[in-house]
Amino acid sequence: MIEEAKAINGWERIKDYIRDEKYARSIDDKSARMNPLKNISTDELNILKMCYENFTPYVRAFLIGIAMLQLLWDVMLVSTILYYHIMVEKFISGVIAILTWFVTYRVWYTIPNILPNLPGEGLFKYNGKEKLPPSTPVYRKRSATNGKHFMGMPIGKNQDSEST
Repeated sequence: MIEEAKAINGWERIKDYIRDEKYARSIDDKSARMNPLKNISTDELNILKMCYENFTPYVRAFLIGIAMLQLLWDVMLVSTILYYHIMVEKFISGVIAILTWFVTYRVWYTIPNILPNLPGEGLFKYNGKEKLPPSTPVYRKRSATNGKHFMGMPIGKNQDSEST
């Protein structure tokens, strides 16, 4: 369950990526951006925004459900370990469980062009798996604008076009 829930890591950052990419496109910023959404089309960006807004409550609910199932599973596992089975059975079942996990998530899902892919694979990487080059220092970003910022975003002329 934890392996499948890795796709949820960074889900909340998608909103920031969408906001930053819309801003960069509104001012026609051609500089090298760190945003993972820089390579998707405008239509895909709009679809992503709509899907993010529609699916976020479900993702949060599934995360809570996974946490409750994980807690139930842990309680059942501990009670099984304490009250049932001999040591050899516990060891063999543990080895089988780890090997099954390893073959599924570290071997099978990583082979290209064989379905299914790892959880979280898609048009862009939002959960921080890929390494991004270091960002430009903040003082350089500010010097390119008039120096006015609100919550980290430069305040510019194109502010009105984004709000419409």
